[in-house]
Amino acid sequence: MRKLSILFLSVFILFFVVSGCKNEENETQNVTAIYGTWYWKQSRGGINGKEIITPQGTGVDKKLVFNTNKKLTVFTNEVETGNYTYTITKGNSIFDDKKHYLLTFNDMAYVIQSLDNTNLSIQDNFADGYVLTYTK
Repeated sequence: MRKLSILFLSVFILFFVVSGCKNEENETQNVTAIYGTWYWKQSRGGINGKEIITPQGTGVDKKLVFNTNKKLTVFTNEVETGNYTYTITKGNSIFDDKKHYLLTFNDMAYVIQSLDNTNLSIQDNFADGYVLTYTK
């Protein structure tokens, strides 16, 4: 009976170790998905956290073009308004002090909340910031 208990405990511990590894895998981002042209859809946040800003509400269209050479070009209403070097690194978020992918350009760091081949969501890495949403 004691051997059976030890075996059961070992399998139980192994299950949780493997599950923990799987969760860490799921937290990784495909950072190469950032390459390409992204169109601003909305920004949410601000002091009360409920402000919603959209291109339709502001009359401003923004576009980010990420190149494979770590260069980012920003367009506002189809006019180039910025050209920056960008980095994607692992770093701490001020919100939970955990490691996240951070997108940095123009002396600003953004927490990458989600990134896939069609959607990008980044959050200002400071209090009262915004979550900016883009689509390809």
